[in-house]
Amino acid sequence: MGTLGLAQRYGGAALVTGASSGIGAAFARALAAEGLDLVIVARRRERLEELAGELAERHGVRVHVVAADLAERDAAARVMREVDERAIDLGILISNAGFGTYGPFLEQDPETQMRIVEVNNRAMVALASAVAPRLQKRRRGAIVFLASTAAYQPVAFEAVYGASKAFNLMFGEALWAELRPAGVDVLVLSPGFTPTEYQQKAAMGNPKPITGWTSAERVVSEALERLGKVPSIVPGWRNRVVVRLMRILTRAAAARLTYRANNPKGGHRR
Repeated sequence: MGTLGLAQRYGGAALVTGASSGIGAAFARALAAEGLDLVIVARRRERLEELAGELAERHGVRVHVVAADLAERDAAARVMREVDERAIDLGILISNAGFGTYGPFLEQDPETQMRIVEVNNRAMVALASAVAPRLQKRRRGAIVFLASTAAYQPVAFEAVYGASKAFNLMFGEALWAELRPAGVDVLVLSPGFTPTEYQQKAAMGNPKPITGWTSAERVVSEALERLGKVPSIVPGWRNRVVVRLMRILTRAAAARLTYRANNPKGGHRR
């Protein structure tokens, strides 16, 4: 049993999206170690089945696998039907699924850019709309939304991804205020550079961020430790320094700074 007492505090099972790798898989492992049953969601069923077997054997928890592409309009509804058909009482939602691209906006595939919005924003809102009333009725529960340090300023060459994460940050902090009276904890998690599959999928090459890298395990550990105490966190002191700097700058200045840092033709990366 984990040391944070999350199973006793929230009860029920934890629904984790984007659980096949990276931060989502780290959340699934940490919550299983806390003794929570899981519903793990991602596109790649084989990855989910492998993770489910690992967690069931190691921690003795029940792990329900739901393969779904959250870019599809009815995916969130299908996930919730699976939850209901299995009579699963949810106590936690980890809305982690997301992706992005890197490069000039006008050179990106428009359909891919719309998929970013579907996964990062629309699916997140749909799942929150389905799960939050259940948690409110239970008078306890938690929701974690994945934003990013990219949420705190315009991000040239990652324009749609950055904007999607700003949406997540504002949406999550608003729900933190709305759901507190019902006993539901909400946290927005804004990690910086974390070694996951994101960089490969976004075709970012080999970035060398000035903030350094923060492991997925550390990101998750900080999030779970702060859950219920604050509306949002930025793991890693270097990331927090950069975020504070960006809040001092005008948005125009921040956008120009990210243009210089991210320009794929300029040889510079943040």
